[in-house]
Amino acid sequence: MNTPKFGRINKTRIIMFVMIAIVIILLALVGVLLFLNGRGGKNRNNNGKTTPTPTQAVALLTATPEVKANNTPTTAPTTGAKATSTPTPVPTNTPVPTATPEAVINTIGNLMQVPEKIRGTVDDLVTEEFSKSSSWAGSDAKDIKASVECWAYPAFTSVLANFTSGGKVIHQAGYVFETETGRRLGAYMVFRETYLAILKERLQTYAPEKDPVIAKTSFVSYDEVYNRNDFDSFYIANDKVTFIFGNDTLTDLMHKEFTYEVNLSEAKAFMYMDLYFNPVGLQVRQDLDVNRPMIAFTYDDGPYEKVESQLLEIFERYNAKCTFFTLGERIDNYKSCKRSIQALAAAGHEIASHTYSHVAFRKEDCDKKEFWTQINRNNLLLAQTVGYAPEYIRMPGGNDTLDYMAKNLPMPMINWYLDTEDWNKGVVDKTKVSEETYNAKVDDITKRVIDEVLTHGGDGKIILMHSLYESTAEATNEIMATLEIQGYQFVTVSELFYYKGIRLENGKVSYSTTTPKNYNRDYAK
Repeated sequence: MNTPKFGRINKTRIIMFVMIAIVIILLALVGVLLFLNGRGGKNRNNNGKTTPTPTQAVALLTATPEVKANNTPTTAPTTGAKATSTPTPVPTNTPVPTATPEAVINTIGNLMQVPEKIRGTVDDLVTEEFSKSSSWAGSDAKDIKASVECWAYPAFTSVLANFTSGGKVIHQAGYVFETETGRRLGAYMVFRETYLAILKERLQTYAPEKDPVIAKTSFVSYDEVYNRNDFDSFYIANDKVTFIFGNDTLTDLMHKEFTYEVNLSEAKAFMYMDLYFNPVGLQVRQDLDVNRPMIAFTYDDGPYEKVESQLLEIFERYNAKCTFFTLGERIDNYKSCKRSIQALAAAGHEIASHTYSHVAFRKEDCDKKEFWTQINRNNLLLAQTVGYAPEYIRMPGGNDTLDYMAKNLPMPMINWYLDTEDWNKGVVDKTKVSEETYNAKVDDITKRVIDEVLTHGGDGKIILMHSLYESTAEATNEIMATLEIQGYQFVTVSELFYYKGIRLENGKVSYSTTTPKNYNRDYAK
C-alpha cells in the first residue's frame, strides 16, 4: 500500500532535479555569453565598429616594407566594368578601449613571467647570446649571469636581456616581439626606414664620441645610409626607445657597447602601428569607387596660407583630397605656414616631403652630408608638425637621375605626368594685376589640364601644381568642376596607388599608375 507514496516522492524529486539542471544550464549559457561578449568588446569602439584585432593590426605592421610603407592591398583592386573587388580596408585609428597604460603595461623581472608565446624565443636568444659570453666578456670575466626585464604592451612585448659578471653589466641585448603572435620584429618592421636614416645621421656624431673605434667602420659613412642589422638590438620601455650598439652590431673589432635613447613621443610619428594597435599616419579613404576614374592633384613649394585656405574650401566642395609636397624651411620661418600645413593635415590631405629648402642635387658627386640634412631634417620636422612621417618625397625639379638616390633613399619618389606650368603662368596675388590678365592666367592653367585629360585620359595620372599662386587655386576649382562631371574622383597619391594596386619601392620614381619605366616627361606636353 506504500507504492503511491513512494511514487509521489520520486516524481517530486525528478521535478526538482530537472529544475536544478535547467538553472545550471541557463547559468552556464549566461557565463559563455558574458565571456564571448567580453572578448568581442575589446575589439569594438563606441560606434559599434570593429577595431583591428592584434593579428590584423600586426599583419599590416609586419608586411614587407614596400607594402607597409604605402598601404597597398594584398590583392590589387581592379578597375573598369569588370571590377569585382574592393581594396582591403585599412584599420581606422580607433584605440582599444581597455588599452590604458595603467592596465596593460607591466614590468616583469622573471623569464617565466614573459608571455608564453614569447618565452621560448627569448630563452633561445638569451642562450645564444650567453654562448658568446667569452668573446664579449673578456678572459677575466667569471660567473656570468643572465636576467631579463619585460615590458608588455597590447601591440608589442619588449625584452631587455642583461648579462652581468661580478655584479657589473658586461653586455645587453634588446628584443621586440608581436604580443599576439610572439614573432620577433626588427627595427625596420616597427619604424619607417626614414627614422632609421635620421638615427644614423645623429649617430655619425654621437657614436665616435662614445667609441672611437666606430669612426673606422662603415657605420658612420655617408656612402651607406644605414644597415638594418645595426638597429636589431632595441627595446621599448618607460616612454623611451633604446638602441644598443657594439660588438656584433657594428664591427668585428671588440670594443665597449653603448646605448642610444630616443623619446617615444618623437619616434611614434615614424611607427607603422603604435603601442595600442592604432595605425600611424594618414589612412586611405574606403568610400571611393574603384570603378570610377581617379586623378591625383599635387602641390609643391608650400605651405602658403593665403592660397591653401582657398584650396581647403575647394577641396571640401568637391570631396577632394590632395597631396602637398612641402618645404620645411617655410614652416620654420613663418607661423602662418605651420598653421596652414596643420590645417591641411587635419582635413585629411596628404603631407609629403619636398626637401627642407629646395636644394637641387643634380651631380653624382653631390654633397652627401647636405643631401641627408635636406632629407632627414624635413622628414623629422613634418612628423613633428602634423603627427606622422611623410611617405613620399619629390626632389626639387623632379630630379631622379642620381644613382645615389636610387640606392639610398628610404622612401619612394613621386614625380608627375603633367606639369601645369603654373609656376610660369601663375599669379601670386590677383590684386596686383588686371582682371583680364588674371583670368587669362587661370584659363591657361585650366586648359592645359582639361585638354590633356579629355584627349589622352586622366585616370591614374598625377598633376603638378604649386600652392603659391591664387590663379592656381581658382584654376583648381575650374578643373574640378569640369572633371567631376566626367566622373573623376580627386585623391591623394597614397589613395591613387592603393586603389590601382601598385606597390612603390624606396628610391624608385613614379609618374603615374599607367606610366612605363622608360617614360619621357615631354610626352605629355
